[in-house]
Amino acid sequence: MKVSFLFPTLLISFLLPVLAFGQNDSTMIKKDTAVHIIPDTVPPKKDTTVVIQTTPPSCYKQWSDVFAERGAKPVTDGMQDVVIAFKNAEEYHCFMGRVEVIGGKIKAPLYVQTENGEYKTFASMGKKLDPEFVAASGDQLWKITDGMSALFKTADNEYGRLFFYKFVSKGGNSNKAAPSPSDLIKD
Repeated sequence: MKVSFLFPTLLISFLLPVLAFGQNDSTMIKKDTAVHIIPDTVPPKKDTTVVIQTTPPSCYKQWSDVFAERGAKPVTDGMQDVVIAFKNAEEYHCFMGRVEVIGGKIKAPLYVQTENGEYKTFASMGKKLDPEFVAASGDQLWKITDGMSALFKTADNEYGRLFFYKFVSKGGNSNKAAPSPSDLIKD
């Protein structure tokens, strides 16, 4: 029996001092009576200026808009200068290039102009057309309409278009607005 009381006695003798030191006398704690106000909002300054940054339009959109507004003359046969515009979800790139046109259709290869004025093939840029897209598009892929190629897709999921910029119409293609009656009718 002496052994059975020995363990609880030792346990109580070790825990009692630990529990005694863990208790605090709350009457000895000083209370902070100062009032601290922390604002949760900051009022706006009076004469503030709001600056709205707009994303500059992409080169692809700029070229597309010009051709949509002005229209273009039919592209003649021969080697023609073009703007090659690529777009993906994040970026846009436009390059100068040239391609041969025969019977109003593009004939591969497409050439891209380098900084020193030389021309390299589209494939030398590491780009090639998506074979599935080419098969689905058929002959329409090579057609030129309103001074632009059909939209094409590369193997690395970029979309592109060729703009035959030398054939864009000089003036606008939109309808002319009528002047006021007093300007048009002279009594």
